[in-house]
Amino acid sequence: MGTRSLTRVIPIDTTEKMDMNKVMDKISANKYKAKDSVINLYRQYDGYLCGAGLDIAEFLKDFRIVNGLRADDKTRVANGPSCLAAQLVAHFKTEPGNYYLQQFKNEIGFYGEEFIYNIYVIDYKHLVISVYDVYKKKYDVYLNPEEIITKANNILKSLPR
Repeated sequence: MGTRSLTRVIPIDTTEKMDMNKVMDKISANKYKAKDSVINLYRQYDGYLCGAGLDIAEFLKDFRIVNGLRADDKTRVANGPSCLAAQLVAHFKTEPGNYYLQQFKNEIGFYGEEFIYNIYVIDYKHLVISVYDVYKKKYDVYLNPEEIITKANNILKSLPR
């Protein structure tokens, strides 16, 4: 049995004059709901930070989020949260099994997931990632993909060989 995870892409529009500190406070308090997500991508195994977390962060590294593409925008760019979500699915879903798009359920742990990765796209500019450990009920927020990459690599280096 694998370590299951869910990955979500949640758009946040701060046009209501909310400053970034308030947005970060809401993210840290897990106030944005799964139902606001564009996708609910289930991963069957390797859902822990050094597996799914590292894969997601590597995928997101150097991504630009825009609101309207230019003719020369071809690589590492997403035209908003929905485009990012579609590229995320296309990147990871390369064969039958392991990855599935699931319906949103209000109950954490409904799919047996141990980790939930929320990718917040803020005002078409910023990516913030949260990781929720379902069993430990621990919630971590990363300001960019590089923070996850560093943490995961440090964990991997500390493991006995």
